[in-house]
Amino acid sequence: MILAQISSWIDPLTQVIANDIGRIAWNTFLAVVPLALSFSLFYKPRSRLFCWGTYILLSLSFIIGIKKYNNGNLLEALERIIISLWGVRLIFIAISIGLIIILSSLSRSKSPILQDRHRSIFWWIGLFLFIVILPNAPYILTDIIHFYNAVRAIESAWVVTLVILPIYIIFIGVGWFSYVFSLINVGKYLMKYQLDRYTDITELSLHLLCAIGIYIGRFLRFNSWSLVTQPKQFLSVLPGELIGKFPLVVILLTFSIIAILYAICKPLSQRSLISGE
Repeated sequence: MILAQISSWIDPLTQVIANDIGRIAWNTFLAVVPLALSFSLFYKPRSRLFCWGTYILLSLSFIIGIKKYNNGNLLEALERIIISLWGVRLIFIAISIGLIIILSSLSRSKSPILQDRHRSIFWWIGLFLFIVILPNAPYILTDIIHFYNAVRAIESAWVVTLVILPIYIIFIGVGWFSYVFSLINVGKYLMKYQLDRYTDITELSLHLLCAIGIYIGRFLRFNSWSLVTQPKQFLSVLPGELIGKFPLVVILLTFSIIAILYAICKPLSQRSLISGE
């Protein structure tokens, strides 16, 4: 009787974990990428444990996610890149021209942050990737819908409480705090160059960009690399889809949630970084 009951718990649990582990790993990888980039772009914490933990998590989540979840999606993406090569060329040409204009104007600026010799072309490319990929971190908050589906698939409250709930708490927590620490590193970078007066507007701007990115990902089903794999569809569909009452309400609500949660978590995260260093 007991064995039969345990089996009735394990079978659906195994199925749920098998279905979810790949998606969880891949989304964790995408969420941690901006944090890892922020170490090179903005500020690297003195805590080796924190840095190496980030790198190990990044590697493991990539290996598991690419194998169990995104293998087919990756092949499809590569095929789209080849088919849409003309679009890729146009995009990279536009980015290159924009970078040349930006860099030429920066060379004439008297601001110390812009004249820093370490701000190479690779730094600007890294900054572009950071901004594009950053929405994947707070996006994990919306994966709560998958938790609801997992709970529905498992009848045992004990299994949900002791297994499924902790998995999703850790998963969502990793994604969200990757976002928080990434922005804290941006703030430290601005402070280093005595530009901390721009910290609040920078954070709010990134909150808004992430809110827009979350809407694009959750409702329009585009992702960070759609700009490369589906350039024609992305650029033609996006402007019209962002205009309207529903998208504006969703984006503003998402922005408010991100801003409030960040305001709560930022002081706690800063203290943990300071104590860890």
